[in-house]
Amino acid sequence: MSNLPAPVLEYLNRLAPELRSLAYFLSDSEGALIAWGGDAERYGASNLQAGAPIGEQIFFLEGMLPLKDEGTILPFLQTDSGHTADVHLFPTPEGDCALLLDSAVQQSQQQMLQQERYDLSLNHQRLLKEIQKKEILLHCIVHDLAGPLMGIRGGFELLASENISEKGRKYLEIGLRQSAKQDALIREILQTFSAEVESLETFDTDPAKAPDAAQSAREVITTLSPAFALNQIKLQFDPNVDSTRDWKVVGEKSRLERVISNLIENALRHSPANSTVTVGCHDEGGKILVTIDDEGHGIPPEVAPTLFQKFAQGKQGKGKIGLGLYFCRITVEHWRGEIGHSPREQGGTRFWFRLPRPKV
Repeated sequence: MSNLPAPVLEYLNRLAPELRSLAYFLSDSEGALIAWGGDAERYGASNLQAGAPIGEQIFFLEGMLPLKDEGTILPFLQTDSGHTADVHLFPTPEGDCALLLDSAVQQSQQQMLQQERYDLSLNHQRLLKEIQKKEILLHCIVHDLAGPLMGIRGGFELLASENISEKGRKYLEIGLRQSAKQDALIREILQTFSAEVESLETFDTDPAKAPDAAQSAREVITTLSPAFALNQIKLQFDPNVDSTRDWKVVGEKSRLERVISNLIENALRHSPANSTVTVGCHDEGGKILVTIDDEGHGIPPEVAPTLFQKFAQGKQGKGKIGLGLYFCRITVEHWRGEIGHSPREQGGTRFWFRLPRPKV
């Protein structure tokens, strides 16, 4: 304390008396009152007599003095006057001391904080119930949509085995394609809503359980390679990535793979034939950067600001219903990461996301 600047010491010396009403009581080794001072009457201590037992004169201190150990602090203790005080009990060369500091303001602040915590908890419970209702409603809607669609597809498939005209078969194929597209759309809506609900759940930050970004990327590439081959597009994992390094990130494996899959599928829809899509991992110290580079025509400036929003699509309309990139954003951001895109100097676009490493 002696090393503190004079203005600081002066402020500390007047802090307690000015801001928190103070009183003190000294007792001897037998618990008899020796001395007192400060605003003792505020705490109901009046007509005190030296030499008399302190507990018989100041009832809220009964049994506390003399001290049985090195001392303690009793917060928000109600005194004989009804006022609350923080009671500091400690030994001194003159005797054991009970120092009282008014705690009305502190108690009020603590009660306010407790009420705020309670209100937040209550709001959280209400929100969870609303989400559960929303989830049930959505599943009912999806079920109602999927039932008739199944009948429509079944009818089309039965017609496919019939002897119909070439023109009729052409329309039949259109119907089958559109019903399959509608089925995929319903599933995508359901999956995206599930992702919004899942984003409230916990995820792994334990290095032993955290997913490996490079391994997940390779598994997704293996799964999607046939689709790329059909479109005459090469899909590869960057051969310069060191496979022996640790590429673990905060997250959950299945959802991480879906994020990577959505970004790769997006690159497929916007890549010309005979081009290459490359997936890479980059070490940024405490974070891992995952990149998906394509050789397409790039992203139009008018589309870029809304690309990761719900139901956003490019003008070409090659996407689904604009939920894939939205899922990527809400998932990565929930894992305390970042996601975005940037043009490549060689042409095309780099989609990227950055996730923290799990802490050891």
